[in-house]
Amino acid sequence: MSNLQFREKLLPPFWAWLFLIGVSLMLSVSISAIFGSTIAFVIFLIISLSLGIITYFFSPELRIDSEFFYAGKAKLPVKIIKTIEVLNALETTQLRGVKSDLKAFHAISPLISTSIKIDFDDPADPHSYWLVSTRKGQRIKNVLQIN
Repeated sequence: MSNLQFREKLLPPFWAWLFLIGVSLMLSVSISAIFGSTIAFVIFLIISLSLGIITYFFSPELRIDSEFFYAGKAKLPVKIIKTIEVLNALETTQLRGVKSDLKAFHAISPLISTSIKIDFDDPADPHSYWLVSTRKGQRIKNVLQIN
């Protein structure tokens, strides 16, 4: 990868982290009835840290360098991108569902409500467009300097 121009880690929103802590707390309270509060607190810390680390490392990442746009492990050459459309929550929901094209490539997260639609020109690629979840759609569009 050369000349990294943009990076976004698609971490869950704040409420999802609170949910993970809540699950850890519920399990710890159950354990405290049998083993006591000290062991339950240690278990709470272990579960919370484990879930947090797993969530962080398994969250996808968007990157742009001078040659490629990366969505997780997938990559699209920047030179073939024609247009980028920044989508709001309603437009994203429609493209994920009723207006979805079966040939489209989806790199989406159910926890992120906004996205971008990338149209490109590559006759060898079977995908009609890319739909990518992001919180920074306009910034991606500006970095790529595409209408």
